[in-house]
Amino acid sequence: MKTPQRTYAYEAPSLYLILFYSILSAWTLAAIFYLGSKLEHFATADLPHWLIMAFIVGITWYFSLGISYKIEAEEDGSVRLTSYRRVLQIRAADISVVQGPFLPIGFVRFRLQREKAYLFCVATNHALHEVLSLLSSKNPDIKFKSG
Repeated sequence: MKTPQRTYAYEAPSLYLILFYSILSAWTLAAIFYLGSKLEHFATADLPHWLIMAFIVGITWYFSLGISYKIEAEEDGSVRLTSYRRVLQIRAADISVVQGPFLPIGFVRFRLQREKAYLFCVATNHALHEVLSLLSSKNPDIKFKSG
């Protein structure tokens, strides 16, 4: 009989996510109020300015919703990064570099074959260290860098 694999998981604290997305929402509202204040004196010459601001806000939200808040790693080397926008299924062998945050809270960056993935993190969390240790044991070629 096959024994079930153990899953190692880390999930960012809800308070951290609430704070991050609250700051992002406040920045978005400030941008909207700024654009709204310009509406009184709208001229077609202002249209590129508006489009650029809307593009920047949209892209910021798009990438921010792609930051993972949860990582799960199985003993066979499969890894799942969960964000509000998607669930990324990878293998530990797909990760070439793991870079920690500059501060005790921040983001862990995973350099993958075709992209980079980010994870909200509290660097001192024991569960996060267990997940990263498992990744290191499944792929000894991973380079770990500090912030």
